[in-house]
Amino acid sequence: MRRASIPAVTALFVSLAAGAQTPPVVVPYQSQTQPGARSGGGTVDDVALWVNASNPGASRLLTSDRNNGLFAYTLDGTEVQAITEGTSASVDVVYGFPVGDGVTQALVLSANPTLSGLVPYVVDSTPDAGGGLTRLAPTAATLDVGVSYGTVRLSRGADGTFQAFGGLAGGGLRQLELTPTDGGITATLVREINTGFVTGLAVDPSQRAVYVSQQGQGLYRYGADADAGIEGQQVAPLGDAGLTSVGRLSLYEASGVDGYLVVSDPNANAFVVFDRRTLSRVGSFQVVQDGGTDGVEQSRGVVAYSGRLGAGFPEGLFVAHDGQSSSTLSDNLKLASWGSVARAFTPPLAIAQQVDGGTAGDGGTGTGDGGTTQDGGSIIIPGPGNPGGSGNDTDDSGCSCSSTSVPAAAMLGLLAMALWGRRRRS
Repeated sequence: MRRASIPAVTALFVSLAAGAQTPPVVVPYQSQTQPGARSGGGTVDDVALWVNASNPGASRLLTSDRNNGLFAYTLDGTEVQAITEGTSASVDVVYGFPVGDGVTQALVLSANPTLSGLVPYVVDSTPDAGGGLTRLAPTAATLDVGVSYGTVRLSRGADGTFQAFGGLAGGGLRQLELTPTDGGITATLVREINTGFVTGLAVDPSQRAVYVSQQGQGLYRYGADADAGIEGQQVAPLGDAGLTSVGRLSLYEASGVDGYLVVSDPNANAFVVFDRRTLSRVGSFQVVQDGGTDGVEQSRGVVAYSGRLGAGFPEGLFVAHDGQSSSTLSDNLKLASWGSVARAFTPPLAIAQQVDGGTAGDGGTGTGDGGTTQDGGSIIIPGPGNPGGSGNDTDDSGCSCSSTSVPAAAMLGLLAMALWGRRRRS
């Protein structure tokens, strides 16, 4: 009987490894938001995290509501602020924005379809204000007036400038440079990229990359710098890496270079995890209540944060919008410990070493979606084979744009078959 050659067997194993996708692991959530009365249901489009540096447990979740505006929640799920000056399609936070007289504050941008532009707010982190949002220069015009955005993400450029990436409501991606002016803010268009309809954005500062979910197409990577050009690389098309659809994105920063890109797959009610360095698929997970009830469905917003957030979330936080919550009268947010997410995988995902407090005087060090460094400390390596750990890996080259990775078991199988073939021939 003719035996297959080693190259042929190798190709077969690689093909099987690339095509096989393990089912999602299950992660329990530990709390959820309790939204107040709303006009209409199922209208949350995005979520961002503002981190209170002086008291991380008092941080706030900010939600954009396409019918009602912006809403702020404590980490126990209590609604504490509602801003109803128009609707909101997306929201994000960046830290250290100058507001005059040497003072910096966290800047929040809301993509506001009602006002056809981006509306700026600042976070008052003083103890009495408790993280309340106020309009920055209330009499100033909305940024980029006349342009409707469906997605917005904030970041700091390599030169320290403040950048906003906005997915246009009709398709395409704009990059704006934000400049403080006498207590206000202006926006200058620095780049425009011809993409499809953008459903999610995440900025990775260490890789100088912006990741874009394009509806009906998949996940793409572009350079984050204004002079990086307009050509992108496809990381994972739909149907590959277990993606059936692409929604919002979030970056989990385990260290300066390690971590994960978490991609919402609304059609599958799951979240697909990619390695931050290689962009190879690590696995996927679903968020459910203990007992398997009231799972997260049709999620339109995610946050993955690596820093300690008080006693409630000492190992970081994962937040997912639930489009069909059975526990409230409308959709809401489900909050899970990142430690629960990490330990649901075999081997476990990385959990960042936690440090006390923050490093920014204006209310935190950033969220993955904001593209600034999270206050997670150094990386914990769970053990050999950890998909998120760096070990002795010194490859900092960034994107390999490979959507699948060959499991270790498959590689061992290849080696065993090669040795078996040689022994038979001898």
